[in-house]
Amino acid sequence: MDLTLASAFSFGGLVGHLAYLLLVLSMIMRSLFWLRIFVIASALTAILYAGIWLRDPVSLAWESMLVMVNVIQIALEWRNRRRARFSDEERVFLEARFPGLGPHEARRLLDLGSWRELDAGTRLTTQDSRVAQLVYLASGSVDVVVDGRSVATCNPGNFVGEMSLVDSGVASATTTVTEPGRAWCISAEQVERLRTGHDRLMAALELGIAQDLKAKILAANARAA
Repeated sequence: MDLTLASAFSFGGLVGHLAYLLLVLSMIMRSLFWLRIFVIASALTAILYAGIWLRDPVSLAWESMLVMVNVIQIALEWRNRRRARFSDEERVFLEARFPGLGPHEARRLLDLGSWRELDAGTRLTTQDSRVAQLVYLASGSVDVVVDGRSVATCNPGNFVGEMSLVDSGVASATTTVTEPGRAWCISAEQVERLRTGHDRLMAALELGIAQDLKAKILAANARAA
């Protein structure tokens, strides 16, 4: 194709423009799946352009490679989604606190912790001491005591020990199970590993904690009113 203004706006030139337009649109997709779909569409259009108008074997080879890589990635993601299985308890947890995670990432995060039974009287944190684990209550209740005075209650859907783990500090309150239940627990060491090596999973965990803190503040304000 000649390097002229006329060729740039010819039918072939418009096909070339479309290939780049689709690539630009892919960059504004929030979903990784749709980003890959737009990249594939861009590459296929570029293959058409390179084969018919440019007759460029180098562009044909690399655009074909781009299509193949993205198709493989979509297939792997589909396989991971098929393999991810969740109990009803886990689904409630994920929908409440990690709605933005894909099934594969959600499974990875859940597997970093474990589910356990909480007996009445179990102490989860001790004021001014380092927190050993982050706890998410699926059922049961926990009393929150500061300086010997009960100040709040954690209920199903709440995290326990979240603030000290997010900022690597010590517990600001003593928390004790008052009503038996079940909880998902992740150790402080695992949270630290997430902080240093898994940006997306840590971001999801911090968002879930922020949502829980917001709910706790609203509940406290309602009680005060």
